[in-house]
Amino acid sequence: MRPQEPPSKLHIVSLGDTPEDAEERACSAVQSCFGMNCEILSPEPSPEFALDVSRDQYNSLEILDWLENRFPKPDQWILGITNVDLAIPVLTFVFGEARLGGPSAVISTFRLHEEFYGRSADTLVLLSRIEKEAIHEVGHMMGLTHCLDRNCVMYPSNSLSQTDVKSTKLCPECRSNLYS
Repeated sequence: MRPQEPPSKLHIVSLGDTPEDAEERACSAVQSCFGMNCEILSPEPSPEFALDVSRDQYNSLEILDWLENRFPKPDQWILGITNVDLAIPVLTFVFGEARLGGPSAVISTFRLHEEFYGRSADTLVLLSRIEKEAIHEVGHMMGLTHCLDRNCVMYPSNSLSQTDVKSTKLCPECRSNLYS
């Protein structure tokens, strides 16, 4: 898919309880990386409709469908932030999911918390991870695919170590692909 210009606005919405400042940090990071206007919407309930009882996880694709139906504005995209454990049928878990080329994405803070791994809470690390995942998923919405540069925000994150090593910036090649 060819990367495309951003829509007039990205809406960010919490789905259930999310960490303090999560939406604000995601909004600021997306604005900084892409120059995209963003607006934080009123919170929505936790996405219980997407619970896969057999896995005790939430289907991220069902959440994307719901976001697109709940916020159907062609000139605006939607990024959901939730604290439930996301998965898709072919993967054990995902930190986030996006429609390549827009209009929706969702990220989960569930596995971004240090506490999930038995470590002490670290708010700054958590917020940094939220920023990276938000930028990464919005990059997919803009048509960018995964990058091989470990420092690029579009590098895939299958573990926290991969999230932590990358920056909040696009590498020169991804930046070039973004508006070519």
